[in-house]
Amino acid sequence: MSVHGVCLILRCTGRLEAYKPATETDGHLQRLYLTFDPGPLRAQEHTAQWTGEKAAEIQGEFVRGQVNALSCSTTFELGVDVGELQAVVLRNMPPSTANYVQRAGRAGRRADSAALVLTYAQRRPHDLARFAEPQRMIAGEVRAPIVPVDNVRIDRRHAHSIALAAFFRTMKEERGRIWRKAGEFFLPDDTTGETAAHIVRDWLTPVPDSVAASIRRVLPASVQDEIDVESGAWVGELDRLLRAAGQILEQDVTAYSERRDQAVAARKYRLADMYEKVIRNLTHRDLLGVLANRNVLPKYGFPVDTVELRIPQDSGTVSGQLELTRDLSAAVHEYAPGAEIVAGGQLWASAGVYRLPDRELVSRHYTVCDTCGRYREATGPVDPTCPACGTPSTSAPRRYVEPVYGFVAARGPQRSVGQTPPRRSWYGDVHMSTDTADVHEGTTVFASGHTTAWSAGARGEMVVVSEGPGGAGYEICDWCGWGRPHARAGSRGTGHPHLLKDIQCTGPMRVVSLAHRYQTDFLQVHLDPLTALSATQETLRSGLYALLEGAATHLEISRDDIDGTVHTGTDGMPSLLLFDTTPGGAGNATRIGEHLAPVVEAAHARVGGCECGPESSCYACLRTFRNERFHELLSRGEAIVLLDALAGRSIG
Repeated sequence: MSVHGVCLILRCTGRLEAYKPATETDGHLQRLYLTFDPGPLRAQEHTAQWTGEKAAEIQGEFVRGQVNALSCSTTFELGVDVGELQAVVLRNMPPSTANYVQRAGRAGRRADSAALVLTYAQRRPHDLARFAEPQRMIAGEVRAPIVPVDNVRIDRRHAHSIALAAFFRTMKEERGRIWRKAGEFFLPDDTTGETAAHIVRDWLTPVPDSVAASIRRVLPASVQDEIDVESGAWVGELDRLLRAAGQILEQDVTAYSERRDQAVAARKYRLADMYEKVIRNLTHRDLLGVLANRNVLPKYGFPVDTVELRIPQDSGTVSGQLELTRDLSAAVHEYAPGAEIVAGGQLWASAGVYRLPDRELVSRHYTVCDTCGRYREATGPVDPTCPACGTPSTSAPRRYVEPVYGFVAARGPQRSVGQTPPRRSWYGDVHMSTDTADVHEGTTVFASGHTTAWSAGARGEMVVVSEGPGGAGYEICDWCGWGRPHARAGSRGTGHPHLLKDIQCTGPMRVVSLAHRYQTDFLQVHLDPLTALSATQETLRSGLYALLEGAATHLEISRDDIDGTVHTGTDGMPSLLLFDTTPGGAGNATRIGEHLAPVVEAAHARVGGCECGPESSCYACLRTFRNERFHELLSRGEAIVLLDALAGRSIG
């Protein structure tokens, strides 16, 4: 559940027991006698973690008054009508006026209904800025939405949707075949032995003219070139995704079938019946929903590269009603082994990385220079000597894997939610691997006359690396995917629980980091040589996060949609790198470059007006959950030094 934009919406319920007309008057006071018996308060969460069916069920209960308080994520920004509402409580400031109008506007929609909207400001830069100037949130300007049409990841899925729609239509017309459930499409047919998902590639080889024409009509020319529409090479990626989705389903069905057969052999027929229902639930999932969740078809909104924390289907009554998905760039932290997640009113813990038996996870070696911070990676061991500053590495070589098939939760809820927050860590960083194309240069002239150069581009290759608690990595089994944080490993022992079966696994454990690679829009703010050579990591990091907060405030960008890092080039010179967290980019980084002067001023106002000491920082100025690795480095005073250097108010 996204923590940015959670609200509580209320419906008052109760029963008027007695009413006595006003017959007594005491001076100017007329007394009215009422007896009111309040109804019970029943609260429920409404988030994207529920399946569509369960979310609709909760929504219906709220409309009927059976539930009178909903704790909501941004799911209720989408125009869902739940009738008359008396109150909306926002637990934090929405990112923009448009978001505020959508959420606050839920209350008082009926002509005869009063409305209360209560917004809490958390102690963080965006909330406090809007608390100081509430009119900017309540009566601010609603910016016209911008939708980049050349996002390759999204456009590729539109090509898939065109192809699959034509395939399904042809199969119905020519063979009378219709597939509505996942099992029908991904598992072999009982009579023919044919797997529908496997014949898609054959049908698309060569690509029918009508399909190719539709794709050319829909996709921008640049995207057509990148996915190679002309040669039909894009079909290979569609086939790869379909086969991976089928293998995941087949592996799940096989695992639960084995458990069912073992239960029958032990004459535990009730348990066997439960496993049979789990198999039915897996195979009867809506096919289009599965294709969307497996990144084959487009789905509404972001994130783009989603993975699932798979909850074992025999883990309780709500397990089959939850769909825990995250963008992979966040999942490498939030779903990493040992992480805890609250969903469906219960606490779940990640037990490892989902693996397919004949598919090895993509793996790369990487290193970050201890002296200048230069990031490098390769498919083989990386040269220990940094090419930017010439310093030999003193750190042990590191390796990461990309958990593209998702994660698996431990069986059963771990404990009641209670008052203790779930265990989370965001230990890692984001690095730029390459800036591949479309870079353009720009300059910003400040009021002082000082000029700061910057460059912006698309398709910058970003690598999100999660290195686990203490930066020690994770121990992941090469066979089953079971894992744990290396820092909490303790004694190794001779085995561990198999991630998917009721047996012990003795597979080898390997210490790795988790990572996700994606391309997005970026902005590189160049420092003048004197500042670049004299600035410490404390100054650079503090100035970077101040700039991000200034951009979020001035341009009304959700802070979750932008991030940054200190990037060291091949010349050893550091720069401030800001980028969109949305794979493919959303144009935010370019906007920051075009408005750099007012963004710097907004950043200066934010850090200059905070109440914490200038030698430190807090969540009201520079600190966020995602930059907790650098909290001890961040300083308001150092941020002001760098912002002044960018604006030409001082040098060094």
